[in-house]
Amino acid sequence: MSAFLPHTDPDPATRAAALADARTAYRFNYAYVSPLAVIDRVPRQHEFSHAWMKVVGERVIVSLANRVELEGETHYAEFLRSKHALLTKVLSWGAELFLGVLREIVGDALKFVGRATAKAVRPADLATYADIFRSIGLPPIAAALPNDLGFAYLRLAGPNPVMLKRVAALDDRLPLSEGEYARVVPGDSLAAAGGEGRLFLADYAALDGAELGTYPHGVQKYVYAPVALFVVDRATRQLRPVAIRCKQTPAPDNPVFTPEDGYNWLIAKTIVEIADGNVHEAVTHLARTHLLIEPFVVCTYRQLAPNHPLFVLLVPHFDGTLAINDASWRHLIANKGAVDQLFGGTIETSRKLAASGVQTCLFNEAMLPKAVAARGTDDPETLPVYPYRDDARLYWDAIHEWVGAYLALYYPTDAEVQADPELKAWLTEIGAADGGRVGGFGPGMAAPTVAYLTDAVTMILFTCSVQHAAVNFPQYDVMSYVPAMPLAGYAPAPTSKTGATAADHLAQLPPLDMAELQMELGYLLGTVHYTTLGQYPAGYFLDPRVAEPLARFQARLAEAGRQIEQRNTTRVPYTTLRPADIPQSINI
Repeated sequence: MSAFLPHTDPDPATRAAALADARTAYRFNYAYVSPLAVIDRVPRQHEFSHAWMKVVGERVIVSLANRVELEGETHYAEFLRSKHALLTKVLSWGAELFLGVLREIVGDALKFVGRATAKAVRPADLATYADIFRSIGLPPIAAALPNDLGFAYLRLAGPNPVMLKRVAALDDRLPLSEGEYARVVPGDSLAAAGGEGRLFLADYAALDGAELGTYPHGVQKYVYAPVALFVVDRATRQLRPVAIRCKQTPAPDNPVFTPEDGYNWLIAKTIVEIADGNVHEAVTHLARTHLLIEPFVVCTYRQLAPNHPLFVLLVPHFDGTLAINDASWRHLIANKGAVDQLFGGTIETSRKLAASGVQTCLFNEAMLPKAVAARGTDDPETLPVYPYRDDARLYWDAIHEWVGAYLALYYPTDAEVQADPELKAWLTEIGAADGGRVGGFGPGMAAPTVAYLTDAVTMILFTCSVQHAAVNFPQYDVMSYVPAMPLAGYAPAPTSKTGATAADHLAQLPPLDMAELQMELGYLLGTVHYTTLGQYPAGYFLDPRVAEPLARFQARLAEAGRQIEQRNTTRVPYTTLRPADIPQSINI
């Protein structure tokens, strides 16, 4: 597409008319998911494409086949078998016919995928959770529950790799003595670890006081607000867990668990995983990728003309976002929807957590370099192994260079940025109370500069692609296997450091129908890769000056892939951020 700044557009009247039409079509709604700014109605052009529906349809076929195998010879299995056969057949038909049939079948399938049994059937053993994977392949994490080092590694390279924060000392929520610490980490001390910057905390205080759910079985579910301590071992330089407290409030029946505590320790680690899963889905994933980006989509269409250079750069990274967000509210986060069934809190709890996740996210401070520094996790000397940080930084730097080179074509100096009325309106509306309500966005009282615009657009593109990939795709690799990361507990937290058994751990995990739902959603949401970062449609940028910086960007992405493959030869492989697996936009 040809790109013109407002003052260079040869047809200003058409430009003005296009903007006026867009402001009518794209309106914010503040009541639907109060107080967040979401699109009032998704315009038709943002509906899912045929190509996207085909990719999703292929996953639905696998999920239906898995259900057929689990159901055996039942009436429900016959229904699923008929749907599976029809959908398989129409995959080879024309796009319009395929799309219509798929929409009908997906609608029917969603009703049954979310169907809970009348009774919460408990598994006989952990192996039962693995047995539900049939046509859906069993993820490698199911080979064995992570040991302590694997548990720690999930904080660095799992679904929610943003929770660790460096601490110098412990507060009264985690009263661990030097003696207790020394038994877990021989030859070390709390004081030394804190002073050397090797102590890290995962704090789930956001879940404290959550209203607990009972849907769909009428059985009490639990979500906990633990605090977990980790240390980088002096000798091995690996992160290891030291202590967990399952609740925030100090009390005699809220003990501090350590690796010495047998099954009580395993249960405490599971409680951390439940909390991590709830914060991951509501805050790190939904709030701080999907919902954070939606106002940028709306404001871009409202304030930048279709031939504005920034519009041209941004819109491929918005493909499918309004549609998937709308579908999430209508299906996953609806009353009695999948989130209501799977999560430990009520659906109101999950919605409030998501809303708070958006409101407490300050855009400028959430930029990757600042975010990891603010948590004290930026220094490889104190935290040597952190695959998310290291791989994500490759992409941040590549995107930053690409955005800077692209913007320099149109804004060679700060004066051009400050003279662009459409850009000024875009910058203003994104953070405005009657606009996008994005907290902490903009240059503040200073005039906008090329440097700030480069940082801001880098953050947008990074969030749409790399950050979303980092938190979305582990939904299959890790979260589809319930014992690895349950989304609700089914027993209260232990009140004693002794006495727990394997049966107590099993009783904490979800019933089988909830495990099946979590598996199916994890498979669907965590395996749909649609578009690839850096691969814009052929001939998309009509300005010939864009070709050279785009080629550099694509070369840097390829080099990032080579570095990641090399890193994976010397660490536990972290494959989530391979270039081929990072989509251009949030579209699932």
